[in-house]
Amino acid sequence: MPPTRRLIAVLSFLAALPASAQQQRARRDPNPDATIEIEQVRVGVLAVGASVGGGRLHFRGEEHRFSVRGIEFGSVGVSSLSARGEVFGLRRLEDFGGRYTEEVTPRYRGDGASGPETRWLRNPAGVELRLRTDRTGGQFRFNDAGVTIELR
Repeated sequence: MPPTRRLIAVLSFLAALPASAQQQRARRDPNPDATIEIEQVRVGVLAVGASVGGGRLHFRGEEHRFSVRGIEFGSVGVSSLSARGEVFGLRRLEDFGGRYTEEVTPRYRGDGASGPETRWLRNPAGVELRLRTDRTGGQFRFNDAGVTIELR
């Protein structure tokens, strides 16, 4: 095989290799179908506490409210979480609700500091959420079983 053809074959093979999950998403659907905002507050002592909050979905010029279950807070006192992001793969409003699980393990900060993190969640209907989260007053995580979103 001539060197030029060999080079083309190698480059073609390398181009076909899978990219990272986030790069694949960006190529698959670079434009969000909707935006999302979540606000959660937890007041509690050790394992006893209550969370209140929910969110807003902005889809096709309308705002839709929803509730969120499955966000766990690991702190004493008052903790809050706010998340903003984009929604991908949402073709019908009915596909938005359901159980979402994390696609990519988030980067662990390890220093206990508050600050933004980006997380990807996906439901069985193929709807993906890219959330940039910010927390104050303690650590939080998504429940191992996932996060359940219900339209109100």
